[in-house]
Amino acid sequence: MSNNNSSEIKINIDNPDKILLKRHLDKNGDAQKLFTSEIRRTTDPYVPFNTGMLKNNVIVKADEIVYKSPHARVQYYKSKGFGKQGTSRGGLRGKQWIPRSWADNKKNIIKTIARFVGGETK
Repeated sequence: MSNNNSSEIKINIDNPDKILLKRHLDKNGDAQKLFTSEIRRTTDPYVPFNTGMLKNNVIVKADEIVYKSPHARVQYYKSKGFGKQGTSRGGLRGKQWIPRSWADNKKNIIKTIARFVGGETK
């Protein structure tokens, strides 16, 4: 009398690239585009504003944000934030606007991306 309690289990696992694609996590895919767009959106109130040329002359690519203004580099590294919404007057606008915005908004951005790809945050 043979007691054969064995079973066979077959597991099909998608290729990692297919899994990433389903979650929009492919290189420069929809999740990356949403992330870059959210960085741009949440950073807008931090960008120095005089005439609006710097803030409004932006090229957003899947993985890059480029401020196309003759004074963008100087403003990014040296802005004193003296405008009426500037950092020197208690506002948000001033130098290093992307890292400052990220520090203030990263939890919400991460939640947005996690929801988009079908995940959740801790």
